Formats: sequence, C-alpha cells, structure tokens
Amino acid sequence: MILHKTILKELFKNLGVIIFSMSVILFMEKFVRLTRLFMGKGADFLDILKIFLYLQPSILLLSVPMAILISIFLTYGRMSTDSEIVVLKASGMSFWGISRSAVALATVCFIVLLSVSLYLLPRSMHSFKRTLHETIVKKASMTFEAESFSDVFKGTVIYVKEIPGENKFQGIFIYREGVKSLDEPVIIVAESGTIRSYPEEGLIKLIMNNGIVHTYSEKSSSEMTFSEYDFILTSGIETADKVKPDEIKTGDLWKGRLTNIQWAIELNRRIALPFACLIFGLLGPALSNRIGKIGRLGGFSLSIAILILYYMLLILGEGLAESSELSPALGGWAPNVIFGGITLLFVRIAHKDRPIKRF
Repeated sequence: MILHKTILKELFKNLGVIIFSMSVILFMEKFVRLTRLFMGKGADFLDILKIFLYLQPSILLLSVPMAILISIFLTYGRMSTDSEIVVLKASGMSFWGISRSAVALATVCFIVLLSVSLYLLPRSMHSFKRTLHETIVKKASMTFEAESFSDVFKGTVIYVKEIPGENKFQGIFIYREGVKSLDEPVIIVAESGTIRSYPEEGLIKLIMNNGIVHTYSEKSSSEMTFSEYDFILTSGIETADKVKPDEIKTGDLWKGRLTNIQWAIELNRRIALPFACLIFGLLGPALSNRIGKIGRLGGFSLSIAILILYYMLLILGEGLAESSELSPALGGWAPNVIFGGITLLFVRIAHKDRPIKRF
C-alpha cells in the first residue's frame, strides 16, 4: 500500500539520521580516549578504522532502541500536527493500520539487533581488544617523547630524557604502582635502554642498562643495582584470563550464568535491549495517538525524556543485580516490564479509539 510505504520511508529516513547522530554521541567518550592513546603513537588509519568498526555493535545495542522511539515520535508527531492522523481515522483506518509501519520497522530492527547482540557483539569486542593491543605493541616506541612523562601504560609513569635513535633511550625514570596488596611500588632509574615489542605474545619489553631498582613500603624499603634489567610494560588491556563479559560468547554466558553474576547480567542485557525495540515500536504510535499535535520538537523532547527514564531504570536494575539486591533477570528486564505495561495500557486506549464509521 502506497500510504504505508510513504510512512515507512519517512521512518527509515529519520531512523538513519538518529542512529548516526546517537552513534556519534555515544562514541565521543571512547573517541576521546582513543585519540589520546593513538594520535601520539603514529597508528595507521586502517587500524583506527578497524577499531571504530569493531565498536559499532556495542554502540548499536544502545543507539537502535533510542533511534526507534525518536524516529516514530518525529514521524507520527509530524503526521498529527498536519492532521494526517485525523484523516486516516476518518477514512476508516484503525490504530493497528496506522501503526503498521512503525511495528514493521521495530520488528526488523529487533531481529537485526538481536543477531548483532547475540552473535556479533562478543566477536567484535574481542577483535577490538586484539586490534587495540596489537596497535599499542607495534607502536610502543612512539609512545615516548624526549623530556616528557608518559602514562599510556597502565599503572606506570615513564620519563625519558633523550631519544638518540629509534627504540633507544637515554636517562630513563620509571614509577610503577603496586597492583596487588602484596606488591610494592617500584621506582627504576637507568642510564639507557631499548624497547622491543612482541605482538604475537602481547608483550612489550623495556630492556634497561646500568640502573637502580628501588622498592618501598610503609615499613621498609630496598634498593638493587643492575647492569641489565627487563621491564614488562602493561598495555592496560585485560589478558585472556581476565576478559570482560561483553567479550564472552553468548553460549558461554548461558553456561556460566548461574555461577557468575556479571555474566548473567550481560546475558540478560543482550536479550533485553533488542526487545526494547518492540516495546518502543508500539509505545510510539500509541502515545502519539493520545498526546495530540505536539509536532517534531515536542515528539523529540518526549522521546528523550522516556529514554532517559528507561536507561536510568536499566542502570539501577543492573546495579542492584550486581549488589545481589535483585536477580540478574529481574534487574535486566525491569525496564522492559515497566515500559511494557505502560505500552499495553496506551495500546488498549488507542485501540478503543475507533475509527469514524463510514456510511
């Protein structure tokens, strides 16, 4: 039907713009950190592009449900302002007929986002971490600048006085924090050193010559001289035995959901967020049917308020689940349950708003 194609075309147009805008906004925080990490390291454009692409599934998991609701409110808000909704009702079209395009769009987005969440997300995050680590390792020597401090490597501050040649340093000062309760802070001063990277093993070594290692604690301190000392630099990325839940495959999350709360929370999150597309796909037309002529600006403002409330409930629910105040399932699905109930209420009201009968 031409009418539904026209509405669907407008929805897709708004959806594309909103997804792009939201993706940029949600990426800004990550972008700032990546810029700080790479711009001084001479990373290849291809490496940066790969990292950007690998982050997209995690960004889409948040941006697509947001874009669904905003695009529906923009489209149906505009239709309500132009009295097109009244005309459609006068022609005998029911609520389900008017909202068919929004529901179809939400269903497609749900299927696509569920596939992204369950399949692409863990693989993309794993590839992101691997590419990030390889880039850091390959460009490790570019981290340092003469007569400046570098804190790129986790828990470590490094000062180099001179850089006489590629991968060669003169006048090295290192401070490393204690990472465990049994580890003591370390200060190393060396006359010279070279840096070597091993991308396959994920290691970066700073091999220093003629220096002193000084360790200290509240009760004691010690000092040791050396002629050659291998110092392992940490990129700040977790090793394989310390992977984050978003890197774990969905099947493994399911197997470990009963023994690991973080895994259970991540599993529910991967399924709950795509379902939000269906909820917003029904809530948008139903709510637009009741609020009258609010226009694009009013629809945008209302959708933002709803989304803020939704994600506040999601963060609160996951936080309570982490502290064992709620079960991971209830913490992850509470926003969907609450907004699902609200959606059913407005759908029922909109369904009772019968179209004008024609004689």
